Amino acid sequence: MTRTTMLALAALWLSACTILPESEPLSVYQLPAPQMQPSAAGQSLPTLRINTPRTGFALSTPRMLVKPDGNRVSSYKGARWTDPVPVVLREHLAKAFTQQGSPARVSTDEHALHADVHLGGDLQQFQVRYEGLQPVAVIELDARLVNPNSREVLAARRFLVEQPLDNPQAPGVVVALKLAADDLAEQLIQWTADSLKGYEAK
Repeated sequence: MTRTTMLALAALWLSACTILPESEPLSVYQLPAPQMQPSAAGQSLPTLRINTPRTGFALSTPRMLVKPDGNRVSSYKGARWTDPVPVVLREHLAKAFTQQGSPARVSTDEHALHADVHLGGDLQQFQVRYEGLQPVAVIELDARLVNPNSREVLAARRFLVEQPLDNPQAPGVVVALKLAADDLAEQLIQWTADSLKGYEAK
């Protein structure tokens, strides 16, 4: 390789470096842990495994999503969750069920442990949606309780929770989605208890 060629390649490399965009600052957020009250001693439920909910492409990433108008979906610039959205929700629900204490043993599909009943479903929304000028955090989950041996659906229900935002910036989104996730967890816990009354694993 001649000296002239080497100098030309070096010049191209330097020019390429100068036109590359700088990396944007990235803030990574956790969903704060739930605060559930332990249940009073009473109903004993089957062991439960919480499976990662299925979802579409947009919600399968760690992006923090916002629906500003119509059907357009965007993401908050420079803000991400610690894990893909379905995993974030799964872990929040697992912590909520564990804190509440009924059923006595809760696991997730990450460890693939045996459980009498699986809680799963389809995640339709986990985002901020604007209704007029008011931003609202929305979680929508089509939940199913399933017997893992027979694949029988024991119960199914759609849950939709909404939480107005006090702050439309990323930190406010985290707070609002945490409150919405707590509300969802409380409803799921009660629904699971009601649905599995008298249930015996087969």
